[in-house]
Amino acid sequence: MKIAFIGGGNMASAIIDGMLEQGSCSTDDLLISVSSEASVQRWRAKGVANTQIGASAAFAEADIWVLAVKPQIMEEVLLSYQGYFSSDKLVISVAAGLTVSSLAYFLTDSDDDTELKIIRTMPNTPSLIGEGVIGAYCSTAVTEHERELFNTLFKACGRIDLFEQESMLDAVTGLSGSGIAYVYLFAEALVEGAMALGYDQATAREHAVQTLKGATLMMEQSTDELATLRQSVTSKKGTTEQALRVFQANGLKEIVAAAMLAAHDRAQELATELAPKK
Repeated sequence: MKIAFIGGGNMASAIIDGMLEQGSCSTDDLLISVSSEASVQRWRAKGVANTQIGASAAFAEADIWVLAVKPQIMEEVLLSYQGYFSSDKLVISVAAGLTVSSLAYFLTDSDDDTELKIIRTMPNTPSLIGEGVIGAYCSTAVTEHERELFNTLFKACGRIDLFEQESMLDAVTGLSGSGIAYVYLFAEALVEGAMALGYDQATAREHAVQTLKGATLMMEQSTDELATLRQSVTSKKGTTEQALRVFQANGLKEIVAAAMLAAHDRAQELATELAPKK
């Protein structure tokens, strides 16, 4: 089985490193197209001899294409690969905002995706360290075997969930896709608040990160509802209760919901902006 990557950046590296580590492919199974000689040398140093700049006939021999270039340049990049594409290939996209219909058009100059086997994914950045969330949608032509193959290849990146409606990937964007930044922002606020209370910055960061890590592990290991976990550390008339009252008074849950909706809506707008201009 030959797996071709169009793009060799951070996300491609995470996927490839995971596949190699778990033994689901070897370096001889890989073909990688990059945009610079420095990238060619970097991949060859990692043992992937079949690394090149741009398209070539070698891509016609690949069974799987993984599209891993920035969504804004996907249409331009794929123009040079159209001559090597055939409908029997499994196409996996990790580019945000590009619908199955758009990808079909970029590959074939037709937005009829009924015969094409395309898996559109929405990974988040912790996929780079094997702790990500990947939402995915499969076109109707993707077989059960190909779904299982996709899971096998990508499982090293983290949790994978397949959705029956492509529109759910906009919801995935609002939660796990953009949600990493929400956590970083909350961590920033914890650090700044701690410094106002007398912490030095380094210790504040360490305590904030460990607090979030500990809370995450407890959520992961517990079967209790999240509200129950929160209540278990909230003593009546205690310090935590006072802090939570401030959050509630300022509408924290409503703010988070509004932020997620904004990300969701922007994902829909991006899909329109990135769609082919026919």
